[in-house]
Amino acid sequence: MSDLESLEIETIVRLLSKTPRATIQARYEDCTAIAARHLKDGSEFLFALIKAAVEADVHQTNLIDDVISFLDDTHLVRLAFFLQGEVKRGIDVEGLLAHVALQAPELFPDSTLGDIPDFADWLTHDDPRSPPACHHFIFEEGAPSDMSFPTHRNHPTWHLPRVGPSFAVGGEGTATCPACGKRLVHLVTLDDLGGQRGTLPRLRLETCEGSLEPTYYSHDAAGVPTPIAPLHSPDDFTSEPATKVSTAHLASTPQRWLRQSYGISNSRQNLFRLGGLPSWIQGPQFPVVPGTDRQMKFLLQFDSLAGFFWGSGGMLYVFWDEESRITCHVPQYT
Repeated sequence: MSDLESLEIETIVRLLSKTPRATIQARYEDCTAIAARHLKDGSEFLFALIKAAVEADVHQTNLIDDVISFLDDTHLVRLAFFLQGEVKRGIDVEGLLAHVALQAPELFPDSTLGDIPDFADWLTHDDPRSPPACHHFIFEEGAPSDMSFPTHRNHPTWHLPRVGPSFAVGGEGTATCPACGKRLVHLVTLDDLGGQRGTLPRLRLETCEGSLEPTYYSHDAAGVPTPIAPLHSPDDFTSEPATKVSTAHLASTPQRWLRQSYGISNSRQNLFRLGGLPSWIQGPQFPVVPGTDRQMKFLLQFDSLAGFFWGSGGMLYVFWDEESRITCHVPQYT
């Protein structure tokens, strides 16, 4: 590591520890600007920065959390061993440990994972160390324009290699919500369930963005939705129509990003996902097909970015049942 890089690390550590708090935003932006120069090929620099921040006890900040995502596999392993050593010394690095564990759980024993709240649900799966494959929605314009920090808009999950043809995300729907009379919002239209070999050649997903409750939609043979009971109450949240249309592709999700925690990832990582494990806000909420006890299959989730806004800024989860051709849309928010 060069003398200049060592000086940059010292500068960041000093800025993170300096008072008064009135200047914390400006100091954070200065720190982020320095770190941003090393996001692409600076694993050695970023690892040294994290280590120095821990040793100076200024590591409990989003910047230090975020740069973990830009470490290569070798330095991620080094960080896992370093943090476990710090835990044995009684140092509070649980937040950093959770970030590393989500990206590389194979580096930790079950006893360590069991102490991380984000793994509580995942550890109940039949094979918690082998989560199902999934895809990310990758927007042609990159990360949403309202993501200001370089560590957020350059996060790897916004820039995964795209595969397959492009498709539209967002825009106005074709149906009307019978509860509030508003035109539904188009989420996405999937061909063959996004490659999951569904019986329908096409599935069009539309939702009422004013609903704060689980809502069911029946789909005809062409995959076109019709809202069915239960409908949301007239007292539910209402917002301006989400009319933005984006162009997106699917990208196969690497092993490193198969698990994404809403609390850790929100407003930083791409949480627009097809299949895999839901990034719950309020905990597991799997709906059943109306009139049965058959649990529906998780299909996709959309974050409150790229023109969408759920509740107070949460997530929308969509579930699918092949036999009944019904989807259920479940919003969660803080």
